[in-house]
Amino acid sequence: MVLESPEKDWLALSLVTGVGTQTLQKLSETFGSLSKIWQKSSDQLLQLGLRKDVIERLPKAMDVRSFQMEKRLIESSPNLRLLCPESQGFPANLLQIHSVPSVLYVKGELPNAHNLCLGIVGSRSCTSYGREQTKRLVNELAELVPDAFVISGLARGIDTVAHEAALEAGLRTIAVLAGGLQHIYPPENENLADRICQQGALISEFPLATKPVSHNFPIRNRVISGISQGVLVTEASVKSGALITATFGQEQNREVFAVPGRIDSHPSSGCNQLISRNQAKLITSATDILEDLLPTISNKAGIQLSFPDPSKQIQLPQSDLSDQQIMILNSLNEGAKDLDNLSLITEEGPQQLLPLLLEMELQEWIKVLPGGHYEIHPSIQIVPSRDHFCCWC
Repeated sequence: MVLESPEKDWLALSLVTGVGTQTLQKLSETFGSLSKIWQKSSDQLLQLGLRKDVIERLPKAMDVRSFQMEKRLIESSPNLRLLCPESQGFPANLLQIHSVPSVLYVKGELPNAHNLCLGIVGSRSCTSYGREQTKRLVNELAELVPDAFVISGLARGIDTVAHEAALEAGLRTIAVLAGGLQHIYPPENENLADRICQQGALISEFPLATKPVSHNFPIRNRVISGISQGVLVTEASVKSGALITATFGQEQNREVFAVPGRIDSHPSSGCNQLISRNQAKLITSATDILEDLLPTISNKAGIQLSFPDPSKQIQLPQSDLSDQQIMILNSLNEGAKDLDNLSLITEEGPQQLLPLLLEMELQEWIKVLPGGHYEIHPSIQIVPSRDHFCCWC
């Protein structure tokens, strides 16, 4: 790609010594666009709290060797995109977090506002239990939400299992790297990284040649949780880096989930601690996760599932509806109900019912309320046979 504004401006300024993500975020919010910084005087920038030595470096940002080299590397790298917070296609969820990445190097396809994104993390030294539960939950997720993305960090252990399980189940997956895209880590995951590019994306906020040094991993973890609507920890000890991702998830107002393990299992001690301290929801199936994510995804992923004009009649031919749909609509006409109540009424398990409810929500027949309750659109009518219809009162 040929770098142009605003991506070029964000990249140049992000490489200036003394300028961090929060500084650039503040400047962008103040001026409306980071490109306007070149028109500001030193006094104006001083008033915003920038140090004098930083201000003196800003006019030379596009002339320094580090920027020129990075620009050449980007423009000569095939299938590489550079995004900034002003770019079309920058992940909407990431714009909500406290420290928004100044730039994102991207190889592959990113989710849009309508995709459910679940972060899955865990120990590098995972057990057979951790591998089995991760694969099972990813497979269940693929059955319920086929267009979901699995987000992880390409590390050994649970991260690798999550990416591989997603690819095998037909889901798309995103690997967030702790170094530049020229340094795949661990090296044995290079083939996996190639597959991810074809069925998802590799992303990083670090310059291309940056090596994955230890202090970059916590920085990377906030992006895993930030790009997701929820974070699942499938197996982790108390000292696992996965718990850092869970903490970021809590701070970013993401849903946090954990798979329980035996009380004497060291590899599951971090998951059990999250659950015991009410820092994560105990889950045993993908249904447990979707109960929390589906009611909130329209807010957190920017989906607009607004109902049509209430004065407009919505007629649903009874012959086009399944027995379960008719039961659900009749039941919701009596008042809002949660998943458990609807499961009892339809005699369908929650795991079988969730895809049906999601379909009805997307059809704008029903709406998800805070707390996981469902309500019906007030103008829905079922049209029975012989062109007679009944109107719910």
